[in-house]
Amino acid sequence: MNPTIQSVPAKRNMIDQIVLLVLFLSVLSLFLEYGIHQTRAIFWITNILDYFIIILFVSETAIRISRAERKISYIRNNLFDLLLLAVILTLFIYTRYMRYILGSADVSRLSTNIILIRNAFNILKILGRVKRLNAYIKSVSSHPAQTIAFSFIIIILLGTIFLMLSISTADNSRLGFINSLFTATSAVCVTGLIVVDTATKFSLFGKITIMILIQIGGLGIMILSYFGAFVIGKRISIEEKIALSYLLNEQDMQKISTSLMKIIFITFGIELVGALILYGNFNDLYGDSAQAVFYSVFHAVSAFCNAGFALFSDSLESFKSDVAMNFTVAGLIITGGISFPVIFNLIENFKTNVETNIFSRRIRKSQLTLNTKVVLIMTVILIFSGMLFVYGIEHKGNLVQHDLKTQYLAAFFQSVTLRTAGFNTINFAALRVPTLLIMILFMFIGGASGSTAGGIKVNTVSVIFAYLKSVLYNRKETTMLNNFLSKSIINKSFLIVFLALGVVFAGTFILSLLEPFPFEHILFEVVSAFGTVGLSTGITGSLCIMSKITIIILMFIGRLGPMTLIIALSQNPVLVRVKYPEGNILIG
Repeated sequence: MNPTIQSVPAKRNMIDQIVLLVLFLSVLSLFLEYGIHQTRAIFWITNILDYFIIILFVSETAIRISRAERKISYIRNNLFDLLLLAVILTLFIYTRYMRYILGSADVSRLSTNIILIRNAFNILKILGRVKRLNAYIKSVSSHPAQTIAFSFIIIILLGTIFLMLSISTADNSRLGFINSLFTATSAVCVTGLIVVDTATKFSLFGKITIMILIQIGGLGIMILSYFGAFVIGKRISIEEKIALSYLLNEQDMQKISTSLMKIIFITFGIELVGALILYGNFNDLYGDSAQAVFYSVFHAVSAFCNAGFALFSDSLESFKSDVAMNFTVAGLIITGGISFPVIFNLIENFKTNVETNIFSRRIRKSQLTLNTKVVLIMTVILIFSGMLFVYGIEHKGNLVQHDLKTQYLAAFFQSVTLRTAGFNTINFAALRVPTLLIMILFMFIGGASGSTAGGIKVNTVSVIFAYLKSVLYNRKETTMLNNFLSKSIINKSFLIVFLALGVVFAGTFILSLLEPFPFEHILFEVVSAFGTVGLSTGITGSLCIMSKITIIILMFIGRLGPMTLIIALSQNPVLVRVKYPEGNILIG
């Protein structure tokens, strides 16, 4: 084997490892500096980390320059990176100089300008890492699941940094690292669980940041970035098309551009219509003002992306009797939760029917796909069964003080939000245990595959029911709506369920060890996080740091999906040319 050929990938791998190490240390430094109580030991650890980060930062650049065949050309082509390094070094030296001049004085005694410089330094550390990680992202583009997971991590970290800025809070105080990370993860993973009151804690800048994170999390940074590439006429590589086809579940590479454009325009179109309708409600509250416009856009984006973030301290409890508000938000949630493939199929079927029936053209009638039929049937069944369960259990409990119309409206709205979005019009802390258990089941099921909803998905549940039906009737083949289901789909469905149960069990076990809350409240919180639902019985803000980290991990797993995460972490399969004898084992 030629050692020269092998040395290039090895060197690149070492640089990539340095990049990842610096990214990890940067986040750790931010956590120690802003996430926990400051002691003298933490102060010195943070300083040592910062020095180590700078050394790695400079070493990485030096290695790249030394290995460049034409150093002048390399410097000219990477001038922005070198200027960024110079800025970071200047800020680092300046802040250390000021700290030594002030002696051991507390950071709070630093002037406002110095604090802003330090904030800028921390942001540049992460932005610098993202810039440097571009090559690494390209190297994993051939592994779509890894690319998707990596893109979400980057956006979450960037969102965390922005939410940590004092400009993001209403009182100009700095939000801690863990709370910022939790909020950013909840927004990007379109969950809606909160540890601080979104309405009162965040400034306009902070709320806009959250809305942008929700939009990015709902569509995916890859979709938005590739859409931008299409707009400016930039061609995308085969590796990028592979990642997009995996993300969009589009087998035909030629249709990726069309599907991408449809997703963007349908998303913004539906959100615009929703915002215009909601504006009528907020116009009554705030008048013809910019605040009414912003509230309309924010809640439209939050609803369609199934995020569940609201700009009211009681979520939407103040609108429990407002028919227009409830049905508009519910409509946006349902539309966002049935997935783009279903929306595309419905639009195409509608267009074909119009052309056939109205204009009497002889064209083949479009058929709804099996996936569309299953999603629509399961969605209707779950919405109305959930509505009946909530009303039946709570009409003499939590809903007893409301009139009959409001009771039915609240039951319907909560049934819609149960599987996808975390809006609420009733007090969940006062719900009875049977209601919570039913809601846990619905949250675990979630929305449709390919949508922003979490859970195991209605598609998975329908496949499992179809398989169980075939077993009960002793049929050799599993069929659904006159369609045959392959063993591969059935196996994946059961794998998803077992992985989800394992994740929920692990999360519930950890929180049960750490928290004093009732078991049903802990289980509700865990399933809500995994299902990226965002509903809570009110315990989220009282969780300890380790519990918050657990919920963060659950939200991330729930947004990616257990299967995607397993694929992202798995290695390339090894071909084994061994056939083992058939075994027998007693079951049941």
